[in-house]
Amino acid sequence: MLSAMPEPNSRSPRTILLLGLAFLLLLGGGIGVAWLLARQGILGPLRILLISPQAEASSGLEAAQGRAIGALVQDHLEHFGRFAITTVTEVPTDLELFRGQSRTLLILTEPRRQGDDLALSYRFVWGKQLSKGAPAPWVSHKAKALPPAQAFDAFLWTFPQAVKNRAGGLLPKTATVFWKLVKAGAWRLQNEHLEEAVAVAEEATREEPTCASTWILLGNLRYRWMLNNPAAFRQEQADTEAHIQRGLALAPGHPRGTFLLSLLKTDSGNQREALDLLLWARRKQPHNPTLLTGIAYAARGAGLLPLARRAMDLRDALAYAKLQPQAVDITCLYTGEIPRFEASLQEQPGHLRSTSGVLPFYRGYLALVRGDHPLACREFKVAANLKHAYPNICRLSGIYDLILEGEKEEAWKKLREYDQERIGMREPDGEFTIRLAEAYAMMGDRASAMEMASRAFARGFGCSAWYERSPMLEPLRGLPKWKALMQHLLERQTLMEEQFPVGVLEEI
Repeated sequence: MLSAMPEPNSRSPRTILLLGLAFLLLLGGGIGVAWLLARQGILGPLRILLISPQAEASSGLEAAQGRAIGALVQDHLEHFGRFAITTVTEVPTDLELFRGQSRTLLILTEPRRQGDDLALSYRFVWGKQLSKGAPAPWVSHKAKALPPAQAFDAFLWTFPQAVKNRAGGLLPKTATVFWKLVKAGAWRLQNEHLEEAVAVAEEATREEPTCASTWILLGNLRYRWMLNNPAAFRQEQADTEAHIQRGLALAPGHPRGTFLLSLLKTDSGNQREALDLLLWARRKQPHNPTLLTGIAYAARGAGLLPLARRAMDLRDALAYAKLQPQAVDITCLYTGEIPRFEASLQEQPGHLRSTSGVLPFYRGYLALVRGDHPLACREFKVAANLKHAYPNICRLSGIYDLILEGEKEEAWKKLREYDQERIGMREPDGEFTIRLAEAYAMMGDRASAMEMASRAFARGFGCSAWYERSPMLEPLRGLPKWKALMQHLLERQTLMEEQFPVGVLEEI
């Protein structure tokens, strides 16, 4: 009879306990290392603070052209490098936000024009190189003057972080067309030059029809033109979309082009197509803050506030939102998160939001919601008189100001004139239309307010939360038509929620 032999895999209780403790130590250590790496940014995407100041007189460039070149630098770093970019116009006075961050890079562009050539010099510093209380150890890269397309190629070759995908240039091949692109880009935020900018961009597309950046800029300028002239015919909107589509055909997934096309679709009430487009692009560019801003905008208009909020949180984790808000976060007004909405209304020098009148308008609008009429009047007056503001923002701000000043008859007259101009046209932006409904309601014209609210829904603004919460719309809520409108709103919103649950952002 064979004696009993121990099982080969048997373990004594003491051995099992020691192995368990060792496993827990390793697991805890791994979690700790992961936390430390995440805190230092080692595991995350490369986050770049791109600083594009106004060009100095000695650079051979006009002041705004430095920023126009900076926008092209951003396009290259996003499209080819797939980095997470935050753009500002000056070096922050306090760099503590970036100190110790291994995956953070600060880039200060210093372009110079020499004849038709471009010297694309820059300075850079890594976040991990910043020390508390010490000057930033900037590294200077002095570039040779080269034809512009070559200058950008050299910039990518020498960039501190390897840029793997550089196939297919975004820029014009000839210097002449490049400088036209820069000229038109510099004029984009100047109303008095907008028509000239469109003409220059059109020339550029004719001279180099295979250049993606010229088509995307032309679409961008025409989109700005449409916002300045909201009574645009359908054909003009179709042409604008065609320009951007042509650029995207030449540079598929181009973040700025994709974002612009999504804005156009959202403003015309087609949030479903906008979200499909943005989610497709985000699979290629998962770290792009601008695409997430587009998702938040489209989702907000469709009433998908949880999706919009999640997109904002993901965006702000990639961008330096504490340094500069990435958008006017109207979503937070609709959800009742007033402090966060208010924080997004700070001035941003050199940005479209600070020149278009949007910031003072929404500061006035927030004061109106809070019942602070004197502050609302002051902000609406500022918005109504900004030199480069959107004309529709100027006009609506003036109307709101008249209402609050007690000049309701004059306000009603101006609003009716504006309303009549828009009838029969397919003006963009249902969200702007609800602001007109609110103006009518504040003056006691419930019939016109109800009609305008229905038009806002028809033009795509389907955020039921704001229809229900807006204090200006209170006079309408007892009307039978209002109840029917809310039923339609909720039905459409439910369909969109089924198609675009919050989880779609986690599927990347």
